[in-house]
Amino acid sequence: MTTFRDIRILFVNGVIVLLIFLVLVEAVTWGVASEVKWNFVKDSGGVLPYLGLLVRNTILPELVTIFVLALLINRIHRWVDPAFDSLTWKSLLLYQLSFLPALLTAFLIFIPFTQSIRYLLVEFPIYSFNSYWHKYIIDSYSLALYFKYLLPVMLIGYSALNISLMTRTLRNHPVV
Repeated sequence: MTTFRDIRILFVNGVIVLLIFLVLVEAVTWGVASEVKWNFVKDSGGVLPYLGLLVRNTILPELVTIFVLALLINRIHRWVDPAFDSLTWKSLLLYQLSFLPALLTAFLIFIPFTQSIRYLLVEFPIYSFNSYWHKYIIDSYSLALYFKYLLPVMLIGYSALNISLMTRTLRNHPVV
Protein backbone atom coordinates (compact mmCIF):
# COMPACT_ATOMS: atom_id res chain seq x y z
CA MET A 1 0.00 0.00 0.00
CA THR A 2 1.36 3.42 -0.89
CA THR A 3 1.95 6.09 1.70
CA PHE A 4 -0.46 8.51 0.01
CA ARG A 5 -3.18 5.86 -0.02
CA ASP A 6 -2.57 5.03 3.66
CA ILE A 7 -2.79 8.71 4.62
CA ARG A 8 -5.93 9.17 2.51
CA ILE A 9 -7.62 6.18 4.15
CA LEU A 10 -6.68 7.38 7.64
CA PHE A 11 -7.87 10.90 6.77
CA VAL A 12 -11.23 9.71 5.40
CA ASN A 13 -11.76 7.44 8.43
CA GLY A 14 -10.85 10.35 10.71
CA VAL A 15 -13.33 12.66 8.97
CA ILE A 16 -16.10 10.08 9.36
CA VAL A 17 -15.33 9.72 13.07
CA LEU A 18 -15.16 13.53 13.45
CA LEU A 19 -18.58 13.96 11.86
CA ILE A 20 -20.10 11.23 14.03
CA PHE A 21 -18.50 12.82 17.12
CA LEU A 22 -19.83 16.28 16.17
CA VAL A 23 -23.35 14.94 15.59
CA LEU A 24 -23.26 13.26 19.02
CA VAL A 25 -21.96 16.43 20.71
CA GLU A 26 -24.62 18.54 18.99
CA ALA A 27 -27.34 16.05 19.97
CA VAL A 28 -26.23 16.07 23.60
CA THR A 29 -25.92 19.86 23.80
CA TRP A 30 -29.31 20.31 22.15
CA GLY A 31 -30.80 17.81 24.60
CA VAL A 32 -29.21 19.38 27.67
CA ALA A 33 -29.37 23.08 26.81
CA SER A 34 -31.85 23.49 23.99
CA GLU A 35 -32.91 26.99 25.04
CA VAL A 36 -29.32 28.22 25.02
CA LYS A 37 -28.74 26.56 21.64
CA TRP A 38 -31.91 28.15 20.19
CA ASN A 39 -30.74 31.55 21.39
CA PHE A 40 -27.38 30.95 19.72
CA VAL A 41 -29.12 29.92 16.49
CA LYS A 42 -31.24 33.09 16.63
CA ASP A 43 -28.18 35.24 17.35
CA SER A 44 -26.41 33.60 14.41
CA GLY A 45 -29.23 34.59 12.06
CA GLY A 46 -31.05 31.29 11.73
CA VAL A 47 -30.37 27.62 11.12
CA LEU A 48 -28.35 27.98 7.91
CA PRO A 49 -26.01 30.68 9.29
CA TYR A 50 -25.59 28.54 12.44
CA LEU A 51 -24.60 25.54 10.31
CA GLY A 52 -22.26 27.82 8.35
CA LEU A 53 -20.58 28.87 11.61
CA LEU A 54 -20.30 25.24 12.67
CA VAL A 55 -18.59 24.35 9.40
CA ARG A 56 -16.35 27.44 9.36
CA ASN A 57 -15.36 27.53 13.02
CA THR A 58 -15.24 23.81 13.82
CA ILE A 59 -15.28 21.35 10.92
CA LEU A 60 -12.86 23.04 8.51
CA PRO A 61 -10.14 23.77 11.11
CA GLU A 62 -10.45 20.25 12.54
CA LEU A 63 -9.79 18.79 9.10
CA VAL A 64 -6.26 20.10 9.60
CA THR A 65 -6.10 18.27 12.95
CA ILE A 66 -7.21 15.05 11.28
CA PHE A 67 -4.70 15.47 8.46
CA VAL A 68 -1.83 15.93 10.93
CA LEU A 69 -3.08 12.92 12.94
CA ALA A 70 -3.21 10.84 9.74
CA LEU A 71 0.38 11.81 8.90
CA LEU A 72 1.52 11.00 12.43
CA ILE A 73 -0.31 7.66 12.61
CA ASN A 74 1.00 6.68 9.19
CA ARG A 75 4.58 7.50 10.20
CA ILE A 76 4.34 5.45 13.39
CA HIS A 77 2.56 2.63 11.57
CA ARG A 78 5.54 2.35 9.23
CA TRP A 79 7.83 1.92 12.27
CA VAL A 80 5.69 -0.66 14.10
CA ASP A 81 3.98 -2.45 11.21
CA PRO A 82 2.41 -5.58 12.73
CA ALA A 83 2.81 -8.97 11.15
CA PHE A 84 -0.68 -9.67 9.87
CA ASP A 85 -0.06 -13.40 9.70
CA SER A 86 0.44 -13.69 13.46
CA LEU A 87 -1.98 -11.10 14.82
CA THR A 88 -2.81 -12.02 18.41
CA TRP A 89 -4.56 -10.11 21.20
CA LYS A 90 -1.18 -9.39 22.80
CA SER A 91 0.38 -8.11 19.58
CA LEU A 92 -2.74 -6.04 18.89
CA LEU A 93 -2.60 -4.49 22.38
CA LEU A 94 1.12 -3.71 22.01
CA TYR A 95 0.41 -2.24 18.56
CA GLN A 96 -2.32 -0.01 20.02
CA LEU A 97 -0.11 1.06 22.93
CA SER A 98 2.69 2.02 20.55
CA PHE A 99 0.46 4.86 19.27
CA LEU A 100 -0.43 6.22 22.72
CA PRO A 101 2.61 8.51 23.18
CA ALA A 102 2.08 10.03 19.74
CA LEU A 103 -1.62 10.63 20.31
CA LEU A 104 -0.93 12.13 23.73
CA THR A 105 1.59 14.58 22.27
CA ALA A 106 -0.04 15.18 18.87
CA PHE A 107 -1.66 18.32 20.30
CA LEU A 108 1.72 20.06 20.34
CA ILE A 109 2.15 19.36 16.64
CA PHE A 110 -1.29 20.09 15.18
CA ILE A 111 -2.51 22.99 17.35
CA PRO A 112 -0.56 25.78 15.58
CA PHE A 113 -1.81 24.57 12.18
CA THR A 114 -5.41 24.07 13.31
CA GLN A 115 -5.53 27.39 15.12
CA SER A 116 -3.94 29.24 12.19
CA ILE A 117 -6.65 27.97 9.84
CA ARG A 118 -9.29 28.77 12.47
CA TYR A 119 -7.91 32.31 12.79
CA LEU A 120 -8.02 32.83 9.01
CA LEU A 121 -11.63 31.59 8.84
CA VAL A 122 -13.03 33.21 11.99
CA GLU A 123 -11.35 36.62 11.88
CA PHE A 124 -11.81 37.23 8.13
CA PRO A 125 -11.45 39.96 6.80
CA ILE A 126 -9.92 41.84 9.75
CA TYR A 127 -6.58 40.26 10.64
CA SER A 128 -4.34 41.37 13.48
CA PHE A 129 -1.00 39.72 14.16
CA ASN A 130 -1.28 40.57 17.87
CA SER A 131 -4.70 38.90 18.10
CA TYR A 132 -3.47 35.90 16.11
CA TRP A 133 -0.32 35.43 18.15
CA HIS A 134 -1.89 35.78 21.60
CA LYS A 135 -5.42 34.42 21.15
CA TYR A 136 -4.77 31.66 18.61
CA ILE A 137 -1.18 30.58 19.28
CA ILE A 138 0.03 31.44 22.80
CA ASP A 139 -3.34 30.88 24.52
CA SER A 140 -3.77 27.60 22.61
CA TYR A 141 -0.99 25.96 24.59
CA SER A 142 -3.00 25.60 27.78
CA LEU A 143 -3.94 22.57 29.84
CA ALA A 144 -7.62 23.43 29.47
CA LEU A 145 -7.46 23.30 25.67
CA TYR A 146 -5.20 20.21 25.77
CA PHE A 147 -7.76 18.27 27.81
CA LYS A 148 -10.57 19.59 25.63
CA TYR A 149 -8.81 18.06 22.60
CA LEU A 150 -7.59 14.88 24.31
CA LEU A 151 -10.80 12.81 24.11
CA PRO A 152 -11.62 13.70 20.49
CA VAL A 153 -8.01 13.10 19.42
CA MET A 154 -7.98 9.70 21.11
CA LEU A 155 -11.36 8.75 19.61
CA ILE A 156 -10.51 9.97 16.13
CA GLY A 157 -6.95 8.64 16.19
CA TYR A 158 -7.74 5.17 17.50
CA SER A 159 -10.94 4.85 15.46
CA ALA A 160 -9.17 5.78 12.23
CA LEU A 161 -6.29 3.47 13.13
CA ASN A 162 -8.56 0.51 13.92
CA ILE A 163 -10.79 1.00 10.88
CA SER A 164 -7.67 1.09 8.73
CA LEU A 165 -6.24 -1.98 10.50
CA MET A 166 -9.50 -3.94 10.06
CA THR A 167 -9.73 -2.97 6.39
CA ARG A 168 -6.14 -3.98 5.76
CA THR A 169 -6.51 -7.25 7.68
CA LEU A 170 -9.70 -8.19 5.83
CA ARG A 171 -8.08 -7.34 2.51
CA ASN A 172 -5.10 -9.59 3.33
CA HIS A 173 -7.25 -12.38 4.84
CA PRO A 174 -10.69 -12.31 3.20
CA VAL A 175 -13.55 -13.89 5.10
CA VAL A 176 -15.25 -16.64 3.13
